[in-house]
Amino acid sequence: MEIFALMGESGTGKSHKALLIAHKYNINYIIDDGLLIRKDKILAGHSAKKDKNRIQAVRTAIFEDPSHAHEVIEIIKKAKPVKILVIGTSVRMIDKIIKTLELPPPKRILKIEDISTDQEIEEAKSVRLKEGRHVIPLPGIEVQRKFPVNILESLEIFYKRRYSNKKIGERVIVRPPFSYFGKLYVSENAILDIIIYILKDFKEVVKLGKSQISIKEEGILINISLVLRYGENIPQVGLKIQKSLKKELEYITGINVILINIFVYNLKY
Repeated sequence: MEIFALMGESGTGKSHKALLIAHKYNINYIIDDGLLIRKDKILAGHSAKKDKNRIQAVRTAIFEDPSHAHEVIEIIKKAKPVKILVIGTSVRMIDKIIKTLELPPPKRILKIEDISTDQEIEEAKSVRLKEGRHVIPLPGIEVQRKFPVNILESLEIFYKRRYSNKKIGERVIVRPPFSYFGKLYVSENAILDIIIYILKDFKEVVKLGKSQISIKEEGILINISLVLRYGENIPQVGLKIQKSLKKELEYITGINVILINIFVYNLKY
């Protein structure tokens, strides 16, 4: 496995250049801001862009949480990538990520100053400072599926050839929650709509009764009441529904689900 690294200060346009570098060096895997990305799909991790403050965002980006790091390590072991591009703000940060994820030393470290003009870097810094914009090297639809950040713009990336331009990917420009431009919210009704949609896949569920949803800074608390079909194994079905709701809600909204209480208040033949 060969490791390439892209280094540059925050807001200098590293994620913007990531797809071009990956294409140039035939790299299919990118590690950026807590995510393991393969081409246009998120394979593992969770994005620092959804963290509510900058300190937590840095901790996410360097995989400080052991469970976060373990998830990415296991996917890398299974995928066996030939090359990975690691993006960071400094040699120290890149070394920290590589060590935590049990990767070999970098074959090559690229500096943003070597691949971007001074004007491009200054423009990127200005946009970050004035507008709070951040780039994620993924299509908008993939970003929306994984976490709730405000997508400001979606752009296609082309690699210039002599006689034509080849599309090599897409990127989105987002405004994360830790930006100075305000917080983002997901309503309780939106969560309830998702729960109703997920429960349609369970033939054991006859009816969704009274529900209580509370969205706090640390995550979502859910209490739902259900009518199940008579003869079902209630603990088994309840556990299955809990796991499914947690997995799908976190996948769709990007918000941590802290607790799901399920109350079975009736059975129906």
